[in-house]
This record gives sequence, structure tokens and C-alpha cells, in this order.
Amino acid sequence: MAAERLLSYNPVTGLKSWFSSSEENQGSWHIRYEQDCSAALEANKQAQNEDFDRRSSMWHAAHVPAVVLMEWLVKYGVRYWDKNHAPAVRRLLNHPDYRYLRVNHFIM
Repeated sequence: MAAERLLSYNPVTGLKSWFSSSEENQGSWHIRYEQDCSAALEANKQAQNEDFDRRSSMWHAAHVPAVVLMEWLVKYGVRYWDKNHAPAVRRLLNHPDYRYLRVNHFIM
């Protein structure tokens, strides 16, 4: 593979997209996404340990970093911003593999 080039960087989310191509592999190209999610995931852990008031009419359920939203789009075809995909988003948030995204202990 040739050297990667930074394609874009979002300073608000910290999401970077990288581009690379390869002449050896029939001119194929690859786009890779990366994001430092450590602060967001640590905040999720802290929120899970705080008290949860069930009397509230609205609850903060999860904080999902942009790189995970991209993973959902690529792996599962789930678009979090599409209201028709809300059931799939709930399934993913309730799945044990994505428990780290939740900020409270309740099933959606």
C-alpha cells in the first residue's frame, strides 16, 4: 500500500478520514476513518455510575462517537439520523457489544 494521505479532519468531532491507493493491487483504493473516543467513553462510564431518575420524562440514553456511527453504516447499513432506522439503532444500543456507548442502565 502507498502512504496514507489525510483526506479530511473535523476539529469538533476529531474524526479523521485517510485515503490510500495501491498500484500493485490493480489500482485499488481505501478510505479509513479514525477518532479518539477515549474521553467520550470515559464520560459514558462515569454516567453509568451516577444515579438515574426514572421520573424524568426524557432520558439521555447514549453518547455514540462519529466513528461508531460510520461503523454501523458500513457494517449494518444503519443510518442513525434516519427515523426509519430507529428500531435498528435501539437494537444496536441494547446489544452487549455496544454497551460501552450507554450512559444509563435501561433497555430501550
